[in-house]
Amino acid sequence: MSWSVIDHKMQSLRSGFNDWELKTLEREFTQISSRLSKLKNAPSSLRGLLFVDVAYALLRHRDWLKTPVFSGLFVEFLQLDHNLPRTDAEFLVSEMIDASILLGVGRSRTICDDDREFLTWAYVCAASAADDNELEAELGLGSAVLKKLRDGFKALERVDTHTFVPEYDSMLAAIVIELSQECKLTPWAMDHHRLRYALLAAVGDEAQPFILEESIPAIFAGLIAIGLGEKHALLDRPSLAEALVAASILSQDVSMRKSKPSGHILTDFGAKLTAHQVAEEACLTSLALPFRKMNGRWQESIVRRSKNITFNFLSSLAVDGMNQLSPEVIESVIVRMIVLDGSGVTGDLIRTLLDNAKMAWHKAAIMRALRTGKPSQELLDAVASELSSSISPGVRLAAGALLDAWTD
Repeated sequence: MSWSVIDHKMQSLRSGFNDWELKTLEREFTQISSRLSKLKNAPSSLRGLLFVDVAYALLRHRDWLKTPVFSGLFVEFLQLDHNLPRTDAEFLVSEMIDASILLGVGRSRTICDDDREFLTWAYVCAASAADDNELEAELGLGSAVLKKLRDGFKALERVDTHTFVPEYDSMLAAIVIELSQECKLTPWAMDHHRLRYALLAAVGDEAQPFILEESIPAIFAGLIAIGLGEKHALLDRPSLAEALVAASILSQDVSMRKSKPSGHILTDFGAKLTAHQVAEEACLTSLALPFRKMNGRWQESIVRRSKNITFNFLSSLAVDGMNQLSPEVIESVIVRMIVLDGSGVTGDLIRTLLDNAKMAWHKAAIMRALRTGKPSQELLDAVASELSSSISPGVRLAAGALLDAWTD
């Protein structure tokens, strides 16, 4: 486990518990662990790290504390990552879950007593995490359990394989097959599940009318309408809008005048949730203006995913809109241009982009993107010119790294 994950867990504990809750939970952990021979004489640093892991898992899974499969994976986590004997791990998990429920850490969620729902939620987390560190922070159940979930998620591409967690193989197989079928029918099906679980975590059983399978597409349509500027798209559904605000998917539009009804805008999470669907359905050809008005999450997703996007559209977008787009979008634009037509990314084009870029971070993004392509003498000359002339240390560093990568 990396220090960044440990730091994330500690910050989450401080923000998720108030002082007396955290102290009470720590006191319970100390009393329970003192009865275990392996922990009783362990160094305080190791016991402290174990407490952080245990408390974080309880906080992160507060909706699922009564779910049997969560207890089973929690025990396995303590066995594999902390080398606890199984009987000790089972005792610690059982006692700490009971203590957490008495403390009020657990939250009542009707569907969260179901093993299948928990495993589905875990796979949804595995699908959305950028890397293993992010997934470990998201699940809070250690690297060994994480690997099993990762392996299960990879099996979405080979649904005839049945190498899963032995205790739950048939259930996991059914979930993987079902998710695979859903993704084939609706490429953004995982985002539908993320929306369901976000609403459930935010408002509990009050989310039940909204998380029905037939309700989700209409909610996404409303979110996309808001993202396109229709800030009052959910004005006639105030309870849904409140739930989406509670789930940090929408926020109130503070720019609205007091004389008008309060509208909504997408949060970054809301934009991320809807980005895949927007990209799949986008029909952009040469008109850049609508694209420039979109949020950055949508822009980047369209550039990366859209089947309708053209080299000429991207080239025009980069040349004319360099300073209106984020560095992440610029990087994605150039990478996609290289994929579509690497020979079209010429030295003259790169010089134009570098000349148009007013900010150092845009120039650095151009350098990072070029690493995915093959160098020509024109490109080498353009990058070398920027290396010798730029006054920005970041740009010179990015240009130097690119030349090193190209000339090795």
